[in-house]
Amino acid sequence: MKVARVVAPVRAQVVEALRAEIVSGVLTPGQRLVERELCERLDVARNTVREACRQLEAEGFLEIPPHKGPVVAVLTQTQARDVYELREALECFAVRLFAERASDEQVATLKERLGELAAAHRSEDTSAMLQAKEEFYEVLYAGAGNAALESQAGLLQGRLARLRSLSLSRPGRAAQSIAEIEEVVRAIETRDASLASDLWCAHVRNAAASALESP
Repeated sequence: MKVARVVAPVRAQVVEALRAEIVSGVLTPGQRLVERELCERLDVARNTVREACRQLEAEGFLEIPPHKGPVVAVLTQTQARDVYELREALECFAVRLFAERASDEQVATLKERLGELAAAHRSEDTSAMLQAKEEFYEVLYAGAGNAALESQAGLLQGRLARLRSLSLSRPGRAAQSIAEIEEVVRAIETRDASLASDLWCAHVRNAAASALESP
């Protein structure tokens, strides 16, 4: 695949392309990336590849040992559990704030994003699912009205994308996930912040169990 030099800056396109390959499993944990091969395959300059790899390292997708090339990061069971525990704390708080603070328009938009997320799940396209989930979260954090919370949650997104892909690949998990989120949104519509938060915590725990049990 070659990167088209349109729409987004070339570096951003390289980041997106490599991130997608890591999330989808084309590039596997522990795999070493060769700069020259990436330059040829993506048809970009070496500096562009290096800048993209540094960004992916910051996001948790790559590790770049001193004096060595980038390696696809390996996420251990313990690290994955840590990520899910932090995700639960941040997201359940965000859901509570959203139920308390979001405007009626934002609640309606969240419901629309849920419909798009359900359609993506039915397509069984993991990339589409992850994109739709990202758009759902954009509305959720905007309605929560806490920029510091949103910033902290953003630091987890790289590792969560890989774990979500793993979780959603398990048979039946995609449909179960949508059913759980639908329950949360119904609680939000009634402005029951405690119930919405509790339901989201259960949703995150189910996702964690699915990801951590995946072979």
